[in-house]
Amino acid sequence: MKRRDLLIKLKGKDETQSASLNERTSSLTYSEALHLLRRVSFHPTPEQVLQIVGKTPVEAYELIVGTGSEQMPAPTQSMNSWLNVLEENPLENLPQDIKSEIEGRHRTHYFELINWWLDNMRSETFPSMEKFTLFLHSIWSIEFTYDTLALLPPPLLYRNNDTLRKNRLSDYNKIAEAVSQDGAMIMYQSLFYSGKSAPNENYMRELMELFTMGIGDLETGSTNYTEGDIREGARGLTGWRTVAYLGQNGAPANRPFETFFVKAQHDTGGKKIMQFGQIAPITDDENTEDLVRTKEVNGLIDILFSEKGLTISRFICEKILRFFVYSDPGADNMPIINELAQFMQSNNYNLKKVYKKLFTSEYFFSDEVRGCQIKTPPEFIIGLERMFGVDFDSGQQGKTLTSVSELEQILYDPPNVGSWKAYRTWLSTTTYPIRIKYSKEMLTRLSDTQLINLVKKFPDYNSNFTNLLSNLTLYFLPVSLSQPRLDTLKQLLQNGMQESEWLSGISSNNASVAQGIRQYLERIIVSPDFQLC
Repeated sequence: MKRRDLLIKLKGKDETQSASLNERTSSLTYSEALHLLRRVSFHPTPEQVLQIVGKTPVEAYELIVGTGSEQMPAPTQSMNSWLNVLEENPLENLPQDIKSEIEGRHRTHYFELINWWLDNMRSETFPSMEKFTLFLHSIWSIEFTYDTLALLPPPLLYRNNDTLRKNRLSDYNKIAEAVSQDGAMIMYQSLFYSGKSAPNENYMRELMELFTMGIGDLETGSTNYTEGDIREGARGLTGWRTVAYLGQNGAPANRPFETFFVKAQHDTGGKKIMQFGQIAPITDDENTEDLVRTKEVNGLIDILFSEKGLTISRFICEKILRFFVYSDPGADNMPIINELAQFMQSNNYNLKKVYKKLFTSEYFFSDEVRGCQIKTPPEFIIGLERMFGVDFDSGQQGKTLTSVSELEQILYDPPNVGSWKAYRTWLSTTTYPIRIKYSKEMLTRLSDTQLINLVKKFPDYNSNFTNLLSNLTLYFLPVSLSQPRLDTLKQLLQNGMQESEWLSGISSNNASVAQGIRQYLERIIVSPDFQLC
């Protein structure tokens, strides 16, 4: 099937939804366990699938997602050597050689950070943190190469990544509060330069347009906020800075990469936001870091969620559906989005509860939303590595990062503040052949012994050929296959052997069995269905 045929097939998928958000109570089958794990991780290992088969969706969810308070992954020893080290600002009047050295270190540290994140994706077991972290990064986007000339110091990007991971299951309004005080976001959105005489409106605009509620209905002309809301909110966000550079004017000592407050740059006047939102004027004594954070920054977030709570919930729930379920949900899925949004608002915007409602529902396990997502670049590359148990970085540090970037998703460097458009843009005449190339490269790296050991991770590998073929095919392809395709795959896997001979041969690492597995996988990885999850 050609790329165009694949996209036509996807476009023609039946989007009529009959299932509801009612809880699915039956035990998970092998296929259902795979579906759940594909959507909340970067493809499961065979062992992880077996861990949740037979559990109810609720039991599986609690195991997979965790509590949200788990210990965070530790940075590497090399990262620890620069995470608290300030550099001079390369955009100031520095000699060209010094400027180039600083920027070179920034790029090296950026690549090290992204390699570390990709390694977390590749190596994580339960709980699954990284897919939920990437989801928040896809909303609260930040570019390493921002503002055409500048590079965000990688220690700030690490702290942003840590904030998103720690808050991946939090109340969404608390996430908004945390990111509004995040040093990388303060720099990226130019709050770094926002003062009472010239409030910068960038962040306030994006906070409403991209991060919480959206513009509104452009067809009817109704909007969720006004230019006045942007101006008033921007006044409330003045005076915040982050310690980003060595020798930075006004930066407090011994607080590298922390957010701080410059009271002389804060607008202390009253602000009116939306219909009923009021932030009262503050006195000079109240114009302190802690009080302004509480009364104005968090107070501003409170106003947005008080006035536009359901609108925000609907906006975020649609993003959740697009990211985790179906990237092009259409009007038929709006009842699901609306119901989930009402649930989100009534549960204090708590993402863990929203995810649980979705990932344990009849809707989530319905046929209509299985095998309908095109794998994102991390899902594809990390998925290859997790499926085959071999990583691209072996012998070539950074190959995983290069592979993901070649497929046009550069983590912490999206095309703009609006993030990645996703869905069918992940497959193009450029990226589709690259995906095939990487799949073949990965398979070539597997020895016969590795191929046999991979298959030995599946149930019935040496006792029931029909069950093994079914489980293998379910593991690698998320859609049901026609009988002729299954017959072809069976023929390739058997490699001319009788079933009994094959089952006996795998226990003794028979070379013909290994060749059959390789033939089978060679056909699987070039199948258009292999691009789906």
